[in-house]
Amino acid sequence: MKTLLIISWRNIWRNPQRSFVMIVAIMAGLWGGLMAASLAQGLMNQRFRTGVEQEYSHLQIHHPEFIKQDNAKYVIDKREELSNHLDNDELVAAWSGRTIVSGMMGTATLTSGVTIKGIDPEMEAQTTFLDKNIIDGSYLEESARNPVLIGRSLAEKTKTRPGSRIVLTFQDLEGELASASFRVSGVFQTANSYFDETNVFVLKQDIGQYLGKEMVVNEIAIVLNDLDQVSEFARTYASKYPELEIRTWSQLSPQLAFYNELGSTMFMIILMIILMALAFGLMNTMLMSVIERIRELGMLMSIGMSKRRVFVMILLETTFLTLTGAFGGMLVGYTTVHIFQNKGINLGNVGGDSLTDFGFEPIIYPELAPSYGLILPILVIITAFATSIYPALKAIRLKPAEAVRQE
Repeated sequence: MKTLLIISWRNIWRNPQRSFVMIVAIMAGLWGGLMAASLAQGLMNQRFRTGVEQEYSHLQIHHPEFIKQDNAKYVIDKREELSNHLDNDELVAAWSGRTIVSGMMGTATLTSGVTIKGIDPEMEAQTTFLDKNIIDGSYLEESARNPVLIGRSLAEKTKTRPGSRIVLTFQDLEGELASASFRVSGVFQTANSYFDETNVFVLKQDIGQYLGKEMVVNEIAIVLNDLDQVSEFARTYASKYPELEIRTWSQLSPQLAFYNELGSTMFMIILMIILMALAFGLMNTMLMSVIERIRELGMLMSIGMSKRRVFVMILLETTFLTLTGAFGGMLVGYTTVHIFQNKGINLGNVGGDSLTDFGFEPIIYPELAPSYGLILPILVIITAFATSIYPALKAIRLKPAEAVRQE
């Protein structure tokens, strides 16, 4: 077997130009595939993370009627009891109670529909890191009078900046129209420009005084220490508080659940396309190799080399050729991914800013799951074996007496 391994390795270098071109093609294909898959997975994972961290959290709790009617009068019952449970639950990393009111934001020149969220600044910062997203001005301060945070998209649309005065109009708990003047304390920016354009944040006590009740909690957003515990946590609290609606991130946004699965699916689709192209290229190369060596193969069989050994030899040649290119492609691919994993690829200069319209960041950080390092070589070896069967069968079907007379 050792002799057969040596012969097979030497055979692929008998025509070095063809072998080199094939190896480079395999390397380029795998490198391109790894980069495309890592960018797709990085993009999807970033959307998932930013969606969960900045918009939905791991779970949300509401009054069932609030979900149906979007009316601030439907508050969360047993708020104090629920708060104590969340504070003492080891699974909970952070949580934030919010007042949610639909209304209008007006400036001197423009009016825009918004969702007004009354928050506790400290709890919100721990839950969604809202304070880290401030790009202009300052975060909400309880000492200020009626401060408000608005998104960058909304600020550009309404031509407002920190220090500008705006008017928020909404319905109070009795259904009466209420208006209040707020001063912009800061401008925030998330990865989702639509979210930035349609949400404003104020102090919970400020919005409460205009609603007619100081502490109005319509929504509780929860972040757990372990994402895998979300379903179990939801079931536990649903049994404790059957009168409340407890929804996980996947229920709040099926789109995020789709993105979470899409990264690995994209990798497999891209890989399958590359492996199909690799299979045709390999089969063509090995068929040419067999045709060029008909006389040689006939002589080997005529002097006693069994058809089984000829079959194995062709199989080994294909495998060596494939693995050489695959190793080089994976080395270059993983090195490239590692380089850009920390730096990121900024698409802002080539129209990448429009990605924020769909909730994606313009800077993409490629990602590859560690398991791909095992899956890829296995699939490449399987492809090599599969594509070598036809050329190997063609070789062993040769008749030695006729083959040795070939010129």
